[in-house]
Amino acid sequence: VLGNRDLARRLQLPAPTVSRLTYTLVAMGYLAQDEHQGKYRLGSAVLSLGFPLLELFTIRRRARPLMLELARATGGSVSIGIRDRLNIVYIEAIRTHHHRQHPLDVGTTHSLAGTAIGRACLLACSPAEREALLNQLRVNAQSEWERHHGELLRNLADYPRWGCCVSVGEIYPDVQAVAVPLGRIDRGEPAALNCSFHARPLDRDWLQQEIAPQLQRMARQLM
Repeated sequence: VLGNRDLARRLQLPAPTVSRLTYTLVAMGYLAQDEHQGKYRLGSAVLSLGFPLLELFTIRRRARPLMLELARATGGSVSIGIRDRLNIVYIEAIRTHHHRQHPLDVGTTHSLAGTAIGRACLLACSPAEREALLNQLRVNAQSEWERHHGELLRNLADYPRWGCCVSVGEIYPDVQAVAVPLGRIDRGEPAALNCSFHARPLDRDWLQQEIAPQLQRMARQLM
């Protein structure tokens, strides 16, 4: 929830300009005004921007039954992600539990450098694209790079052996995940397939040896 002053500071625009913009966006339904604070939050019309795009990813419909089967078999949450600048965004997500402690739903974004799915998405890119993105992370996301580059580079180096990427307690201390590249899906987007687990003993070997082969089989079925 942000007010005109907050928006003017973030956008580096004059306050009168921001006031005109927020007035127009409220009228169009893209912003909604909080009746108590007088500040703004996203309006329901924003949904109309995202869902037509999601419908272009036909892989989602083919993947859902397979994702649900894997989620039930493993007790994990299964998701497909694509790159959004220097983040990863979920375009499909299936979870067998209902805890809300950590965000996991369609449209949520996560670290490209610090997550298994982000690292696997980098591997779905061409070598030139991947090198360019690594350079962007070094320059434009320095805190992310400093925190995660060791494990990121380890994952890239280990991929020929294991065929997967992992993240074990890096973003949240009680979350671990394994992911595999999907290659280029609809619209030519590099994508990755992920299975994450919450509140169970951290175990890198289990992820690589038990869960990764199941993800790899699903990736072959989808591509």
